[in-house]
Amino acid sequence: MKLKIILVLMITFLITGCADVSYNLDINKDLNVNEEVFITGTSDYFNNFYKNLPITIVKEFYDDTKQIEPLKNNNYNYELKNDNVKYPGLLATKSYNSIEEYTNNTIFKGQSFSSITSNIKDNLVNINVSGFIPYNEDRTYGYNISNLIIKIKLPYVVTDSNADSIDKNTNTYTWKIDSNTTDKEIKLTFDKNKIYVYNVSIYISILILIILGIIIGIIVLKLIRKNKVNNKIYE
Repeated sequence: MKLKIILVLMITFLITGCADVSYNLDINKDLNVNEEVFITGTSDYFNNFYKNLPITIVKEFYDDTKQIEPLKNNNYNYELKNDNVKYPGLLATKSYNSIEEYTNNTIFKGQSFSSITSNIKDNLVNINVSGFIPYNEDRTYGYNISNLIIKIKLPYVVTDSNADSIDKNTNTYTWKIDSNTTDKEIKLTFDKNKIYVYNVSIYISILILIILGIIIGIIVLKLIRKNKVNNKIYE
């Protein structure tokens, strides 16, 4: 009985605007896409309302809820994640063979954005997420997200983006959305023919050193040969 009560509370924050969502998109070198979404409650939800509540939800109870049906019907893997996280929540993952397959099949289109599109022109790949759906506490369907962090990680050189922050070490682009956000669009363009290399100056320096080494080697070799010629003349 306790588990069913906890389940109801968990689903309540998903549909009443107390959801914290971490959305991660990994684009691989072969342009395959891995999608990972972690949905949990905000700190206010857990700390202020249910800070003493033992959150121990069993996955089987999720299987019987309408919130999980879209995940099941669209072949998402999902599980309760309770370890190594601040608050327990639902982790959903799915892999796609191409960016186009991702944009056409992700079920999270329509939650915070109404449109997710992509196109490839020559060597440039464009991803555009538009039609922002602002937070509305009276919304009674879907995941009413009050905090959303979107991260796109890729191995290619990005030629254009409107990301809120960039991690140059991992080549990860981040956009942040909260309940006060009224307008948002995600734009990302990358060159699928150019692999990103962090701190390229190091590689340039190494290349310069190699070239200098070759030049010095050639000069030394010529001096040695010249010295041998001069020695033969004196003999």
